Amino acid sequence: MERPIIISGENISLSPLVQEDLDKLWLWINDKEISQYLTVYRRLFSKEAEKEWLNKTLMDTENPTFAILSNTNKNIIGVVSLTVDKENNNSVLGIFIGEKNLWNKGLGTEAIILLLDYAFNVLNLHKVWLGVFSFNKRAYQVYQKVGFKEVGRLREHMRVGDCRYSDYIIMDILNREYMQKYESKFKSIAKDRLS
Repeated sequence: MERPIIISGENISLSPLVQEDLDKLWLWINDKEISQYLTVYRRLFSKEAEKEWLNKTLMDTENPTFAILSNTNKNIIGVVSLTVDKENNNSVLGIFIGEKNLWNKGLGTEAIILLLDYAFNVLNLHKVWLGVFSFNKRAYQVYQKVGFKEVGRLREHMRVGDCRYSDYIIMDILNREYMQKYESKFKSIAKDRLS
């Protein structure tokens, strides 16, 4: 199936989700090795519930959610999203790589950088922020590497076992911080159109 590409990087591209993604999304959200890093960890999702989420997401023009596609075969390997607060001109970032054999290969980092380009150069947001569990050290390091800064911590906020709790770390990156570190693919596309 041919999919529209919003933006491409070296190894991955961002594309709108499509109905055909349902089966993979349903498997991933119910895989506890994947969902342990998400706030929905304790829930199980029926296929109908996941279909309802997908349909709602496909109709949501305010909060972009993208499939992360492998540039090698154009298969979906994960999801990245922005939940936009228009009033305050910021957004919450969410991401997961569902294909576990592709973890630790820098694909999540690349997807975040592309999504931030979209957030700051298409949506013109002022800030993007996120929350990460303190036990998710790999993700924390990725966010730091991209340019996010730790700005707060909710101590022992999320239950991760019968009697274990994890801090919930708040991190953010400002538009100007992103612009100082990265060159925009979207700005180069617009520049080509205007010249």
